[in-house]
Amino acid sequence: MSSYSLFFRDSDATTHKTRAIFRTDDIETYHALRACRNVEMRIEKYGDLSTTSQFTSPLYQFRLNMENDKNPTSANPMEIELELPERLDLGVSEKGVIGRQVTVREQGGSILGIGVVGYN
Repeated sequence: MSSYSLFFRDSDATTHKTRAIFRTDDIETYHALRACRNVEMRIEKYGDLSTTSQFTSPLYQFRLNMENDKNPTSANPMEIELELPERLDLGVSEKGVIGRQVTVREQGGSILGIGVVGYN
């Protein structure tokens, strides 16, 4: 699997939820992500990539099904857009996600990606 980017954006005012957008330029990576039915996304309390945090309680934790694409007719055909179960604080604060470690893994343990949330 090649690299991909993960973006967060708030949905419209009616749903009050955040969307996660997986974007890649590689067709094989797109299809590999799309085939994942049970994905766990963990947003940790800290942004230190040098330590393992799988045994500590995360700030946020979600189960995702990549088949539940909320925007199948996206302008970018290499995107998967999923609605998270709640609205994230997309800033820097006690509950904000900026600077936090994010781990995406298949159910069963295979890591699909690890990174730190930045601001763009």
